[in-house]
Amino acid sequence: MGTLPYPLVSDWRRQTIKDYKVFNEKGEVAIRSVFVVNKEGIITYINTSFKADQKEDYEAVFSELEKLTKQ
Repeated sequence: MGTLPYPLVSDWRRQTIKDYKVFNEKGEVAIRSVFVVNKEGIITYINTSFKADQKEDYEAVFSELEKLTKQ
């Protein structure tokens, strides 16, 4: 996979998705969501209904990321 410029999280026990309230009990998987976390560890953006086929959803995430790069 190579080196990534950000950390990855593994959630075998599904605790993180439960804590973030994005656990889909029917499939026992995460609901497709986006969380942007700043350098201080504060969540600055949440979208728990992210649609991969919706350009607007990506634009909203990129907009939030751009704000963070200007801080």
